[in-house]
Amino acid sequence: MEQETLLQSAKASFFLIAPVEEFFKLLAVWLAIYRSRDFQEPTDGLVYSITAGLGFASVENVIYMAFFGPRVLFLRALFATPAHVMFSAMWGYSMGVARFRRERELLTILKGLLVATFFHGAYNFLVAVSPTTGVVSLIPLMVLMAWLMHRRIQHFRANYPFPPIGTGPLICCPTCGAYTLESDEHCSRCGAIIPQIEMDAPRFCGICRARVDPSQSTCSRCGQPTGVSGLPHSAPQSDG
Repeated sequence: MEQETLLQSAKASFFLIAPVEEFFKLLAVWLAIYRSRDFQEPTDGLVYSITAGLGFASVENVIYMAFFGPRVLFLRALFATPAHVMFSAMWGYSMGVARFRRERELLTILKGLLVATFFHGAYNFLVAVSPTTGVVSLIPLMVLMAWLMHRRIQHFRANYPFPPIGTGPLICCPTCGAYTLESDEHCSRCGAIIPQIEMDAPRFCGICRARVDPSQSTCSRCGQPTGVSGLPHSAPQSDG
């Protein structure tokens, strides 16, 4: 392959295809779930990012099959689909870290996106350079990504929970979605006033982030007192 063609392939792989695809997968998770109360613990970053990767790969598989026939599905099932899972896991890990550490949030996610873009670009470039024998060169890359993904999962297992926010139940800020102590009057991230929250609204342990049962006085995961007893702020006095 000529040098000019190699340069064009590198530009398309690293600066067009990879960043665009990874950005839109990340954007889907950001808009759909990142600020949601269903994003309950750091490993959810991996769960939702991998789901986005599988969804994207499925759409790609249908498009490739429409153009090239069912024969392309075998190699895509072996390489492209798991590759998208591992690309997404790179920024999904960063999302899990950023969501709960609550510092340098966008920068943390951006770092993960850049790592994913690099691996995605390398994958596309290897295939573009040698479509017929590229499969062999992809194996070391896939092994490396699988190892990194495994390390990220192990890191969450070893270091979760993150440093506790405080004792007592947490709620999700209605404005920015951050975990905030129910006893606080203002969100610790955005500063918005925390309104009274319904008794059936989800609450989480301030130590381990597990969802807590309002009828229980301790967390079912870590055993810490949850202090769930009534509304978050002083309830109005009855006239009688």
